[in-house]
Amino acid sequence: MPRIEVEPGVEIHYEDRGSGTPIVFIHGWGGSGDVWDLQVLDLAGDHRCITVDLRGHGASDKPWGEYTYDLFTRDIHALIQGLDLDEVTLVGWSMGGHLALAYAAEHPERLARVVLTGSGPRFWQADDAPYGTPAGEVQGLIDAVRVARTETIAGLYGNNFHRTDLTATKDWFVQIGWQVPAFVGLTSFQALIDNDLRPQLPEIDLPVHVFSGRHDLIWDPRWSEEAHRLLPNSTLTFFENSGHVAFVENRVEWNAALAGVIAGRAPAESYGVDGA
Repeated sequence: MPRIEVEPGVEIHYEDRGSGTPIVFIHGWGGSGDVWDLQVLDLAGDHRCITVDLRGHGASDKPWGEYTYDLFTRDIHALIQGLDLDEVTLVGWSMGGHLALAYAAEHPERLARVVLTGSGPRFWQADDAPYGTPAGEVQGLIDAVRVARTETIAGLYGNNFHRTDLTATKDWFVQIGWQVPAFVGLTSFQALIDNDLRPQLPEIDLPVHVFSGRHDLIWDPRWSEEAHRLLPNSTLTFFENSGHVAFVENRVEWNAALAGVIAGRAPAESYGVDGA
């Protein structure tokens, strides 16, 4: 099991498969690198696919403490430096996309591009952005993670999916989420709530490709639209038969779009047929 030390006494787990252009995949809140299994299967024949379990998640170490974005981005940087990666395509889902934006703002030198899926610069509503989780519900979500972590993860992960024919996959995602200790889930969710990255986005010159499930109930697609508006070098693509996990629900189109942007092709504005 490959691991890398990110600070004295703390190691994170990663998998490194295939060869070619490096893609680093960052999972979302409560996830693990395993969520990218279908991307590795489809893409590792032509690309070097590196999946990572963020600190506190999956098979990585889970030391006691507060899990902040500064901590996660330092760990991602340690991984990229430790593997001596350049021209990286950094792919992030949900909180992982939020982290990818934060990382790109701090360390663009190792990146070729960023791909977000089911993500954006902010999670919940703002005074000037009346979409996303309503402000009045945010504390309730935080409290739910604190007092009923297991049920909250089951509920949130259950809402990841738009399609109704992926029950086993939905159950598998929930089981991945249950691996995360309560203190990790709580403090990392608080970090997600606390970080509004809109001020940094206009300074990110890298190409950023924003992928969004048309029916995302977790991260409002209007935040994807806002990311596209604020990023000076970006595209926006909707996957029409997907919720929060377009890389699963529109897998073929999603993987082809990712391979296309790595090859220098602009993605279409929309893929997939709703109801197909």
